Amino acid sequence: MPSDSRYKTILLFGGPGSGKGTQGQALGALPQFVHVSSGDIFRGLSSESNIGQEFRSFSSKGLLVPDELTVRVWLRYMSGMEHLEKFVPDYHILISDGIPRTSAQADMLAEHIDVLRILYFEMDEARLTARLKGRALKENRADDAKEDVIRKRIQVYEESTKPVLEKYPADIVTRLNADQSVLAVARDVFAALAEVVSN
Repeated sequence: MPSDSRYKTILLFGGPGSGKGTQGQALGALPQFVHVSSGDIFRGLSSESNIGQEFRSFSSKGLLVPDELTVRVWLRYMSGMEHLEKFVPDYHILISDGIPRTSAQADMLAEHIDVLRILYFEMDEARLTARLKGRALKENRADDAKEDVIRKRIQVYEESTKPVLEKYPADIVTRLNADQSVLAVARDVFAALAEVVSN
């Protein structure tokens, strides 16, 4: 994909349970934005398929899915979105939730996405753990129900995902207090994106 045809992208960044999905869905309801969650893509894989079974062998232990597999599945999904005209690169801005999660993924996606802004949802570990437990009960997410798996997911985030920020210029990163109410976080999100969209 030539550099001038990269997807215009807003990255949602933060620990598991920090509210990225909630804010991403809200943004995705607006005409110019399309929200794509890599977690939803993987959870939508058939448990009977080889790729679905491979995904669950990692997620059930709180581990990251391997970079090559993650990017391959994501690119296939985005190609389908374009084919169905659910994502039109010349018009839409992609709200990317959950990818890239590693520095290697950031490198692999550099030729595919043009990152306009990174929204960094910050929250302490205790709050993240409580949110993940609550979400597991509400949404029947077995992979979030066990505390040892939750701790592993947060550890993996700290060690593998946080360094992704170093791949991008500091001036495109907006840090958001994710401990606020959903509406207060949404207010800050829209304020951060106003300049990007107006351009």
